[in-house]
Amino acid sequence: MAGASGLYVPVVNIFEPDREAVDRKWPALKAWLDKALGCGDDLEGVLFLVGLQELRQEFAPDLDKASKQRIINEGTYSVLESLGCFERIGQETDGYWIWEPHEDFPDNLSSSQQELLLRAGILSYFDRYLNP
Repeated sequence: MAGASGLYVPVVNIFEPDREAVDRKWPALKAWLDKALGCGDDLEGVLFLVGLQELRQEFAPDLDKASKQRIINEGTYSVLESLGCFERIGQETDGYWIWEPHEDFPDNLSSSQQELLLRAGILSYFDRYLNP
């Protein structure tokens, strides 16, 4: 990804990403995602694609809503794993991962804190895979 090097976002602690760094780096990744995949404006779309990648599944247009949501959840856990918020502890027989949250993972994040954490996780995820 041209111009996407250095997507890593400093984190004060794993639940408090640097908002300024996320705000500064997000537009470049968003532009790339729009151009390459057509989903830069849609966090759920990005998480869906990450989930498909992590599950090694191809897109199937006839997926029901519950299946799509489960794939989005996989993507969510995967990007948060890149920040150390979750860990894979096993795999179910149907191929989905079993996840365990970091012992200090808060359950009371505001929606803006959740979005910031997801964006930081997506930046970290793509940095790890696109700039090894």
